Amino acid sequence: MPLDKYRIQKTITHLVGGATVVLSGMFILQTAVRILVDNSALVAVEVGRFEAPIALVGRPGTQDLLLGERRGIVRRINLAADGSFSPGEEVLDISGEVTTEGEGGLVGLAISPTGDQLYVSYTDRNWLSRIVSYPMDTSGALVGTPRLLLTVAQPHVGHNNGHLLTDPMGRLIIGFGDGGAESDQDPHGHSRNRNTLLGTLLRILPTPNEASPYSIPSDNPFVSEMTAGVRPEILAFGLRNPWRFDLDSLTGDLWVSDVGHQNVEEINYLESGAVKSGADFGWSIMEGSTEFNGPEPDGHVRPLYSYRHEGISHRCSVIGGVVVRGGRLPNLEGTYLFSDYCDGVIRSLRHGEEGEVDILDLGVTINLPVSFSMIEDDTVYVLSLAGGIFRLDPR
Repeated sequence: MPLDKYRIQKTITHLVGGATVVLSGMFILQTAVRILVDNSALVAVEVGRFEAPIALVGRPGTQDLLLGERRGIVRRINLAADGSFSPGEEVLDISGEVTTEGEGGLVGLAISPTGDQLYVSYTDRNWLSRIVSYPMDTSGALVGTPRLLLTVAQPHVGHNNGHLLTDPMGRLIIGFGDGGAESDQDPHGHSRNRNTLLGTLLRILPTPNEASPYSIPSDNPFVSEMTAGVRPEILAFGLRNPWRFDLDSLTGDLWVSDVGHQNVEEINYLESGAVKSGADFGWSIMEGSTEFNGPEPDGHVRPLYSYRHEGISHRCSVIGGVVVRGGRLPNLEGTYLFSDYCDGVIRSLRHGEEGEVDILDLGVTINLPVSFSMIEDDTVYVLSLAGGIFRLDPR
């Protein structure tokens, strides 16, 4: 049974770590931003309802869709001729291992480019974040023995693990929050400490290497610093809660929506050539382009776009996000779609060659959005923690 709205709001405030208090701060000059409205751009069609849907992925080369529910269920989706969803068979049930307390739960799914591995990100009942690989056969059924890739102990019930995705080379990119509680300012300093995996994006090859269940890509940015204790898995650091992120399927550019603390939500961007640069996104010295515990560190990658909180009834936690490709939404081709949990407005971000940024309100609002998904046929879906899954169509 879906949670009622009050309980959902309380849950997601923990889940994505949004905050509601507005504090003063020193702002640094940012890119010019235009805020626009287009009420004719999109329509959101509800295609199905499930229990706290949180991740939707397609198996490459097939029409097979897998849905992750926060309680620890992965199920196959039955897709009707009219595009509507209905629950199919359960592919995986780890609900007995998963905690949904605080920000826990099954929070991310990904599939290998060859379609033979399902990767699951979840928080277990001992507050370990786990990344597990499940082998799949050609029919999409799980076979063989699951393989634990990675565990990270969580010091609090906030800012845990979240999204994961595979790149075209089969490397797995994994997001971890800083491990702080909801109101904390990274109390353990994880986001600035590259000896820990918290507060980072990781990139690994999810294939065994001698005694390790995974390998380190040779071009990861901190491989040469292993002797100093720096974790070579780290792709980028200085993150508070990178709940969702995306790789542009055409360009390879990386987009990271990082949930803010008490002032600012931010969307970070790296061109494809800078993805392996070891980017420092600034937290907890910076919050967005605000000096939070400044001064601003050398080499800080400022967000492409950020916005201030406007209260729990309006905006509180950024929810990314996918880059539109494939021509199914032609007016939005190449833009980054995102929303905010509290106001649910679907927006697009487009930036120009001179660095200018256009934010477009697309005239669609979805209750309690928690995730976006773009599947192989270029259809974009938005998942609501209240239970609905919505397809975005051109109006």
